Amino acid sequence: MATLDTSTIRTALEAAGLEIYRARPEAIELAERVRLHIMDSGVRVMLGDKPSVRFTARSQRSDFPNASPEDLLTRVRDVVGAAALERGFSEVETRVHPVTDPVDDSRVLDVWHEVVYDKAVGELSALVDEVRWALQVEKYVTT
Repeated sequence: MATLDTSTIRTALEAAGLEIYRARPEAIELAERVRLHIMDSGVRVMLGDKPSVRFTARSQRSDFPNASPEDLLTRVRDVVGAAALERGFSEVETRVHPVTDPVDDSRVLDVWHEVVYDKAVGELSALVDEVRWALQVEKYVTT
């Protein structure tokens, strides 16, 4: 099997009609259009010896103001995690991310509770398939 280098992966993603948001030495971030003029990038291809597809799913404190941080992470695991694990992804990280006011960064507007999932993929066609799947996952948990 040939090595999947950055150029080969990028070319395959673009040929598959996927929009690249940003390419960095360690990852290619895929664009997810929230609206025509607003993009997010919760899905990425991690580069290296064995490329992987990684995505981040989250819940927000503002949606569940009385829930504990662990409850908010559990919501993500319950809604997104089961399907991700079934597909071969594994949970690799959790993060608590305060969202601050752009004018006054001492003011916290919300807190995101994120779970990061990752799946190593050695074949180019499988990598594109996993990226497509990850792009379709609802990554913002509101229930």
